[in-house]
This record gives sequence, C-alpha cells and structure tokens, in this order.
Amino acid sequence: MFAGCLVSLGACNSSEYDLENQIPERYNKILYLQTTGKQELTLYDTGENNTFTYAVIKSGSEPTLTATADLKVLTQQELDERYGELEGVNYKILPGDAYSLGNSHMEFASQDRYQNVIVSVDPTKVQTAMEADPTAVWVLPLYATSEVDSINTDKNNLFLQFTKILKPAVQFSNTRVSMITKQYGLVGTFTQEALFKLDVENISWDITCSFTIDDEYVNNYNTEHKTTYKLLDAHYSFAEQMVLSKGTTETPLVVTIEGANLEPGDYMLPIKISNTSLFLPKEGEDVYPLTFRIMGTQLSRTGWTVVASSQTVEGNGNGAASNIFDDNINTYWHSKWDNGYPPLPHDLVIDTETTHEFTQISLQRRLGYDYARLGHFYVSDTGESWQEVGTFTMENQDAVQTFSITPTKGRYVKIEVTESNNNNNCAAFSEVYLYGIN
Repeated sequence: MFAGCLVSLGACNSSEYDLENQIPERYNKILYLQTTGKQELTLYDTGENNTFTYAVIKSGSEPTLTATADLKVLTQQELDERYGELEGVNYKILPGDAYSLGNSHMEFASQDRYQNVIVSVDPTKVQTAMEADPTAVWVLPLYATSEVDSINTDKNNLFLQFTKILKPAVQFSNTRVSMITKQYGLVGTFTQEALFKLDVENISWDITCSFTIDDEYVNNYNTEHKTTYKLLDAHYSFAEQMVLSKGTTETPLVVTIEGANLEPGDYMLPIKISNTSLFLPKEGEDVYPLTFRIMGTQLSRTGWTVVASSQTVEGNGNGAASNIFDDNINTYWHSKWDNGYPPLPHDLVIDTETTHEFTQISLQRRLGYDYARLGHFYVSDTGESWQEVGTFTMENQDAVQTFSITPTKGRYVKIEVTESNNNNNCAAFSEVYLYGIN
C-alpha cells in the first residue's frame, strides 16, 4: 500500500515536470515595446532638449528571469526599404547630433518588469535639418532587439515622426469680446477673471508676466467693428505682475471694477501681456478685452409718437409704425409692400416729448422675419438736424437685441434701416425700446 502511494506520487511529479517542459524555453521571457507604430510628435523650442520616455516590457512564462535588450535606430538604407519606398515618402533620419538615446542598452534584473529609454531631441538642430531639406519627413525609426532573449516581433518597432516645431508663448486663454451687463444705479464693485497661460504644459519654469493697458486697442476695435466702447481709464485695479509657477500652465488675473460711479455705456479695458521673463507673449492672443455694459434706465414710452418714411396699414391692421410701442410682440411696423416697394433706407423717427440722455436702443424684429440687417441711429433736439450716434447689425433671432450708442442728449431718435435681407428691401420691427438718463 505504501509502495503504491510512492508510485502514485512519483507519477504526479513526473506529470508536472513534463507540463513545464512543454513551454518552449524561448517563451520563458519575452521583451517588447509598450508603445509601437508611428507616433507623430510636435517639438517645442524652449531652449532645452525635448525628452520622450518609452518603456521596454519584460514578460513571458517566467518574467523573473534576467534579460538583456537594446533599442537601436534603423539605418537610412533600412528606412528606405521598409518605409520610404513602400509609402513613396522621402523619410530622413534625424542627424546624429540632433538626438540621443538614454539607457538604450538594458540589463533586466530578476525583479525588473520594465525599463525606460529616454529619447532626447534638440529642436534647434531638427529645425535646421527641416530648413535644409524641406521636402523630407524627418523621423527616428527605432526597434528593440536582443542577442540572447526573445523579442515580440509584433511590438518591436517605434517610428517617431516629427511634424512641426513650435516656440512656447504666453497668452490669454480667451481673447474674444464677451459682454456682461450691469444696471445703472445698481452696479457696485465686481470682479472678472482674465485667464492667462503657457500654450504648452508648464513642467519646468517659473515665468513672471507683466500686464498693462493697451491704450490704442479700443479705438482700433471701434473703427473695425463700428462699436462705441469707451476706454475704462479709472475705477479698476489688477496685479501688474504675476508668476506662472512651475507645474501651473494656466492661472487667473483678477480684475476689480468699481462700478458705482460709472455712467451708462459700453466699457472696455484691454489688458495686455507687456513682458515675460521667459518666452514671449503670443501675438494676437496677448490682449484680453474685458468688456461690460452698464444699461441706462428703460424709458417710459407713454405719450411717444413715431413717424415712418414707409409703412403698411392695410389688411389685418398690422404694419403701422405705432405698433412698436404697444407692448405686443405679435404686432409690428412694416415698410410699405402694397402697390410697390419703396427703396432703402427706411426711417422711423421717434418723438419722446422731452429731452433725455440716450444710452442704448433695443430692437425686436417682426417674429420669424429676418428683414432688417444693417442700419444707423441718430439723435436730434429738433427733429431736423441729426447727429449719428451708432450703428446696428441685426442677428437672425426673435429675441430683443440691444445696441449701445454714444451717450447723447436729445428729444428725437431716428432709426434708419440701410440694408435688408429681403429681396424687396423690406424692414419690420415688433418693438423698440430706448434707454438713458432722465
């Protein structure tokens, strides 16, 4: 009985031994690249080499075994034969002084499961190569190899292709004009944030940024966009210098506005990145146009009258100019359309019966009809001699659209439609509102 047990146990041990030996020795440890295939890379000219880290993995049935591997670069002939001729692309290997491989020969200890190779690339020298041969596509074709250990041939090639070289710059994250609205008489102190950033990940640098006001920006913007922004020349504060610290790519510049003493109107504070301790401000993205609107009081329309150069009063009763004051968005003024269409411009002259300082004008189109497109605003004391105070461009929407004008005193307001989206040059508004200071 005892002998039978020994025989049985021996059979079990023999079976396990045979099973282990069914795994070929070459699979005991297998090496491969974690990242493979074509990788398109952008280089950043920071004055320092760009580094990229790639891992070589040790696996297999016995990954605790030691192993060796090398990461090498194809020759130009090998590159041509394996890639260039097949793809019809003029691939060129980076010049030898433009890159280096750190830890390209790897000795894996028993406990090692991977080792990193550091690819260091000099952007300046790559730029020189690109300029010397602009028809070439510059690459670094790498492959993993070993004289004594197995390499996974499906995961042993890494093809680094360098597509462009950028110089990092400091910029505002958003340079679009974005209006916030405050109500005259109710506005106090408020803050806005101007986010600024480095346009690449800030891994290594402390960058001191200086800020100032671009005095010419407002005039240039108004001329280009036909707007009436006023330069906010006081009643604000912000830090003149801030540091974009190492590890921080984006941070806010906090701007405080003292709004209590500001008159109605559209204000702009163009904050400019004037200087940086490292790199340069990005042209075109170096000014943040902080903008806000202080709305005047909506004026009562009681007793107002209006005269139109053209109107339609037949049919269902719509079309009369007086409909722009009736608080009913379903009624409207419409330029003449029966028995012919008069040419542009179409005018509405509003008599407010008393003198106001006008600050904004709101227009609401006839619902669903994108007629009026462009026009001008005028103010007059007499209704005869007019001063142009602003322009308007209507968006394709039914909501009320508000336009700031140069704050101007007067009794009469003229709305002149100069361009129409309608083939017959029609114009139509459902409501008109005026704002100002009594």
